[in-house]
Amino acid sequence: MEPKAFMSRMLNYNQTFFNNAFEAALHLQDQAEKVGNTLMDQTGWLPGESRQLYDHCVDAYKSGRNNFKTFMDENYQQARKYFG
Repeated sequence: MEPKAFMSRMLNYNQTFFNNAFEAALHLQDQAEKVGNTLMDQTGWLPGESRQLYDHCVDAYKSGRNNFKTFMDENYQQARKYFG
C-alpha cells in the first residue's frame, strides 16, 4: 500500500474513533447535566446564586468541549492537507 494512502486511511480511522469516543462522552455529560438539573430543581434550600453558579459552570463546560471538538476537526483537516 502506498504510504499516502496508508496515512489517509489511518487518519480516517483515528478521526472516526475520536468522533465516536467524543459522542459517547457527550452523551454521558448530557445525562450528568440532566441529573444535576433535577437535583438543583428539587433542592429547595439552595439559594438562587447556587443555581446561577451551576448554570454558569455547565455553560463554560459546554463551550470548552465545543472549542475542543472544533480544534480537533481543524487539526484533522490540516493533517489531511499535509498527507493528502
